[in-house]
Amino acid sequence: MSPFSIALRTLRAKFELAQGEFAARLGYRQAYVSALECGSKLPKEAELVHRIVHVLDLDPVDEAHLREAFEMSRNFNLPPRGAPAAAYRLCAQFSEVLPTLSAADAKALSAMLEVFQRSKQAPASASRASKGVEESPM
Repeated sequence: MSPFSIALRTLRAKFELAQGEFAARLGYRQAYVSALECGSKLPKEAELVHRIVHVLDLDPVDEAHLREAFEMSRNFNLPPRGAPAAAYRLCAQFSEVLPTLSAADAKALSAMLEVFQRSKQAPASASRASKGVEESPM
C-alpha cells in the first residue's frame, strides 16, 4: 500500500465514515476510494487532497500528513532525462527489489540515501560559507 492509501484509510477510520459515505461526501465513486485505499490506484491530482481537507475539516497536522503522503505516493518517472547510464541500471535494480523489501530494509536504504544526500549538500554549503568568509571585509 502507498503512504496515501494508509493516510486515507486512517483518516476515514478516525472520522468513523463508511467508505461509501466518505466517497459521496468527496464527490467520487466508492470504487475509486476503495482503489485508492487498497493502493491499486495512485492519487493523480492535488484537488483530491483539497477535497479531503475541506470535507473532513482537517487540522493543520492531519493536513500536512495527508499532503506529504500524497507527494510520496505520486508516480515517479525515473531516471530523469539526461541521467547517466548507471542511473538507468540502478533504477532497474530498484524496480526489481523495492516490492520485496522489508520495513527494516527500506529504513536502512532510506538512511543510506539520506547520508548520500547530505554528503552531496555539504560541499556546496561549505563552498558558500567559505566564499562568504572571503568576501567579508576585515
